[in-house]
Amino acid sequence: MCHEAGFPLEAFRVDGENPDWWGEPESLREERWRKDALRRLPAFTIDISEDRKGQYFDIRRRFDDIDFEILQALPKQRHLLLMTSRGRRFLCGHDERHWFVAEVMKRVSSVRDARFALIPTGMEEKLNSVSPSVIETRDNSVFKRQGEWFFFPVDLQFDESIIHRNEPIKRRAGSKPHICEELVREAGETVYIINGETFSYDEYRKLSRKTRGYAKATTNVNRVYARGSIRHSDHKTIRLTRWHHVQLNNERVSRNLAFLD
Repeated sequence: MCHEAGFPLEAFRVDGENPDWWGEPESLREERWRKDALRRLPAFTIDISEDRKGQYFDIRRRFDDIDFEILQALPKQRHLLLMTSRGRRFLCGHDERHWFVAEVMKRVSSVRDARFALIPTGMEEKLNSVSPSVIETRDNSVFKRQGEWFFFPVDLQFDESIIHRNEPIKRRAGSKPHICEELVREAGETVYIINGETFSYDEYRKLSRKTRGYAKATTNVNRVYARGSIRHSDHKTIRLTRWHHVQLNNERVSRNLAFLD
């Protein structure tokens, strides 16, 4: 079973049937709505579900021509690398207390390479002095990790007036927040959002007065730093005795993943 030791290859389920709630349309309007809704749905989804036997990876597909291949399975580590017939790769496994799925953007062929591919971009130089086996741990001389968040130590100090207390951070709406005991956000430039599109100040000034009226001004966050305890319901609390640069992993935010950490 998934909640026991070992890797639950038998717990993978692939379902090609459409959900029952789609049903038959009762009118032409409903038919148009149904077709439009179907076009917007992803070709497949990967979720983590649970039944009386425990948790399992739940794979659902809309099209029969989408297949899945296991590139590598490491039962003792409870990780495997999954690839679709369209070349997309997903790292599936167990991290501390729960199962997870993360889409890997690079064309990797092993679990180890997939793990390395998830390390934030720009940290390669820091990792050169550390052996690969050490990098795979959650707590080493280069970084600490909790779920999808990496924390890299820095020699910085901040004024008390800009430090937020018990501040949540999360990848996207719907994700469970990680709570930082102390957190500092370094503000970037002011940007303007209109109908989901982001404009710089210079681009904003070139827009018509009417269009500018729909804009919402906000400030990009350049860097985030954390210190103290970092808490999350699915992970062991980590403690940062000094300030750390906070970065997300390189996981692709995908509509195909229904599971939200």
